[in-house]
Amino acid sequence: MGRLTRRWSDVRAAMSRLTRDLGAFPRQFWILVAGTFVYTGAAALGFPFEGIYMSQTLHISLTLIGVVFGLVTIAVMPFQVLGGTLTDRFGRKSMMIVAAVSATIWFLGFAAAHHAWQVAILVAMEGAFGWPLFQTAANAMTADLLPEQQRAEAFSVLRTAMNVGVVGGPPIGGLALTLGASFRQLFVAAAVGCLSFLVLVAVFLRETRPESARHPARHVDAAGRSGWAIVFGDGRFRLFCAVALLPVFCFGMFGAMYSIFITRFLHVPTSTWSLLLALNAAVVALLGYPVMRAVKNIDRMLLLSVSSLFVAVGLGGTAVAHPGWQLFALVCVLSLGELLLGPVAAAIVSDLAPEAIRGRYNGAWTIVWNGGASLGPAFGGWSMQTLGGRQTFGIVFVVGLVGAGLFLLLRGRVVPRAAGPSGPAAVEAD
Repeated sequence: MGRLTRRWSDVRAAMSRLTRDLGAFPRQFWILVAGTFVYTGAAALGFPFEGIYMSQTLHISLTLIGVVFGLVTIAVMPFQVLGGTLTDRFGRKSMMIVAAVSATIWFLGFAAAHHAWQVAILVAMEGAFGWPLFQTAANAMTADLLPEQQRAEAFSVLRTAMNVGVVGGPPIGGLALTLGASFRQLFVAAAVGCLSFLVLVAVFLRETRPESARHPARHVDAAGRSGWAIVFGDGRFRLFCAVALLPVFCFGMFGAMYSIFITRFLHVPTSTWSLLLALNAAVVALLGYPVMRAVKNIDRMLLLSVSSLFVAVGLGGTAVAHPGWQLFALVCVLSLGELLLGPVAAAIVSDLAPEAIRGRYNGAWTIVWNGGASLGPAFGGWSMQTLGGRQTFGIVFVVGLVGAGLFLLLRGRVVPRAAGPSGPAAVEAD
């Protein structure tokens, strides 16, 4: 009885510490978290089924699907450079509003599309002004609100909100399809949810752009560079991004191409894909923040190495998997890699960025993240059609392993710059 009492006391103490730490995050951060949940929850009603819809309903070839989701997105990436500049110049909130409008148009357009070229136009618009712009603005806002030592945990909370939103969307969408709903009706429902996110941002979220970001040209480094010249001239940042492309490329296969692989090659029902995606989101949502708290003092490059290894095994293992419990186990491994990859990488980027051009650094990182993720389906569509599905995911396994090794080589070579002002004191009034 005494041992049980002590254990209960330990649990209560741990919960008290957790509540205290979460309570230290500012109110505006929690509004951002709530908005992220609404946005991703709405989008999760539609995006898991886009690749299947294009393949089964619109009868678009795998190669063309890969081109639409991969190469078209890459082609509009110069606009994401502009997004980083606009996030610094006009503020984080304004860019989130633009992203919400784009997401609404994206899903309504998908519901009305009948041809690949129409989808390509929507992908181009979304790639330029939608989710990538939200990522840039949300990451910059998080860095504005939190000091360096809290950022990795804050990014983990933000990613947890994303995945909590995703937990419900795919099963609800899969159930709706089973009950007779159409893909187009799911896309319309997703658009309505994105409108709700727009209202939340416009009414409740205030601007957090630091005063220094109003005049980024005044921020000059030791070499006399300013603005984007600092970003592109930062050798540590370039090196980090080059290595990070590898696991992000692998992770880009999860979604459009993975769903097609398991439904078309492994003959897994669409409803099972919905459960796998929900499982992925649930693992990240439940374990993301506790794991990040537990590993916050571990070398970040080591964490990213482990992350890349897990992504390699979780996705690459599909090359030898069979339908059933193996897929669910591999998705759990992938999820462990994901819950480390996003928050740790975002924290590194924010720590490397000078305050005045934080939006630009996060814009560049958004390009790397979405560029790598777009290369996944661009390669996967061609490879699955020419080499085969299992061979394609075998290649993914090798790429992830290489990324894990290279992150180990970066230990001690990519370190944050000296901390500048950050947190609530650095934000401007709305």
